[in-house]
Amino acid sequence: MKIQIDGVGTQNKGAELMLYSILEQIEKQHPRATVYFNSNTIGHNKIDTTINLIKPFRLQYTFYLRVLLSKLKLPHKYFTTLYPIKNIDLLLDASGFKYGDQWNHSDYFYQSLEQYYKTLKDQKTKIILLPQAFGPFDKNNSRKAIGILNDYVDIIISRDSISTSYLKNSGVNMNKVYQYPDFTSLTNGEFPERYNEIKGGICIIPNSKMLTHTEYSKKQYFEFYDNIIKEVSKKHKVFLLNHEGKGDLKLCEEINSKYNFDIPIVTNLNAKEIKGVIKESKLVISSRFHGVASSLNQSVPCFSTSWSHKYELLLSYFGFEDFVLNIDSNPLDVKNKINSLLTNENQKEVRDKLSEKVKEMNNNIEEMWEKIWDFK
Repeated sequence: MKIQIDGVGTQNKGAELMLYSILEQIEKQHPRATVYFNSNTIGHNKIDTTINLIKPFRLQYTFYLRVLLSKLKLPHKYFTTLYPIKNIDLLLDASGFKYGDQWNHSDYFYQSLEQYYKTLKDQKTKIILLPQAFGPFDKNNSRKAIGILNDYVDIIISRDSISTSYLKNSGVNMNKVYQYPDFTSLTNGEFPERYNEIKGGICIIPNSKMLTHTEYSKKQYFEFYDNIIKEVSKKHKVFLLNHEGKGDLKLCEEINSKYNFDIPIVTNLNAKEIKGVIKESKLVISSRFHGVASSLNQSVPCFSTSWSHKYELLLSYFGFEDFVLNIDSNPLDVKNKINSLLTNENQKEVRDKLSEKVKEMNNNIEEMWEKIWDFK
């Protein structure tokens, strides 16, 4: 069997964790499969898997060539992830969030995507979109995705009720749509022993998208974390966790230097190590979606900022919708909210509630994979 995985990479650790989660399920169900890792990440970390995992050679060292050909308006799809590999039986797309008004995709993107999917379907490839956020689809350009989803995708899995509603209202064929939660819960983390000193600390995860996908200024975002770090560091160990790559690392360094915090910055970890670090934290305050997901699905209390409805819906799924922190909230209110969750009594109550929900979530994810493997 030939399986292709789209929409993942190793720079964004949420995407890398999804890659691991998919590979673990393939190992169980189709251990002899050949799996194509269709990512335009320049190089990638060694992926720990028993599966025959292949990254197409055309994607290995071609970033600058793609850019050059594109600028010269010459054919370059061969060097992109939208060039179809022949004779793929199953395509699993784990993009997380790719279709909706916030992305402002070009006409060329949709034309390329449609041709890509059409070629795959012509060779009988089954196309499944794993749990992800969708919508809204109010802009003319983003609505172009709807026809493509209807014409070529076999199963569309929404990650939350609002995404499902956006799909329904936009005219997607709802016979194709299922709703299941984030599927990385079944993948275990691995704590890196070199960071033993941060165990039991407060983990803070910034996200560069809070500056590019919201109306908040860098000043507002930095002051938000300044108030929090000054407060919680009075009694607790605090550290910054780089959950993505250069963009988030730069934010961590700027927050640290601007306010002379001199707190540890945990970086250069793989996805499983990041999940392991989160598990050993007393509290997580995250602007990264999979930072929030890895906290909740390991029963670690978590506050979140938000640039998309997917954050509110994830916390709501676990019964903690009021754990979203607004950047422009009264700083004293934010401090009180966080401090209340650091008491032993409240920690136990939240962790117990999360543990019960995780059991239900894992059952749902197992059901989802059964549906995928049974699909004909």
